[in-house]
Amino acid sequence: MKTFHPQFILSITTAFVVVAPMACDQSAPTPNKSATNSALPQGLFVTQEPAGATGVLKVRESAKAGDHVAMIGRIGGSENPFVSNRAVFTMVDVSVRTCLEMGDASHCPTPADYCCEDSTSLAKAMASVTIADKSGKPLLISLAADGSLKPLMWIAVEGTLQPTDGGAFIVNAEHIYKMPNDPLASKLK
Repeated sequence: MKTFHPQFILSITTAFVVVAPMACDQSAPTPNKSATNSALPQGLFVTQEPAGATGVLKVRESAKAGDHVAMIGRIGGSENPFVSNRAVFTMVDVSVRTCLEMGDASHCPTPADYCCEDSTSLAKAMASVTIADKSGKPLLISLAADGSLKPLMWIAVEGTLQPTDGGAFIVNAEHIYKMPNDPLASKLK
């Protein structure tokens, strides 16, 4: 039986406290899922990798709230790494291997959850990413709706590290770059 490290529980709780109120805002209009790309900021998806982009783990070691960061990873960390009706997702450092990379995909129906990894190590290798409006709130759209982004997609994100309480690591994305020659591209659903 797997046990969870207290820091992992604190990180997940903090992320939930930050994201849950946004998801429970009943007064917010329902996003138009078919208009996902048009609702995203112009220039969000870029054709060049952000300068100085490095893994999530390395960025987490040195970045402070308010810092401009550029990190590389895979969309994942849970069964569904996209928050429903919000422009929020999680990503994991590329050094953390998925079941697909281990050649053992048959036992794992949802490899984006990194179920083969220790939960404490996984939490330390994760970052939450938001695409926010001018007031800093996540856009009311589903990033998974149009298929532009998919679980386990290899990406680079450039943005600003958001101040949080309790150890959550949240980046307000300004640019997203889809990494070329992704070795898992043919296996992504």
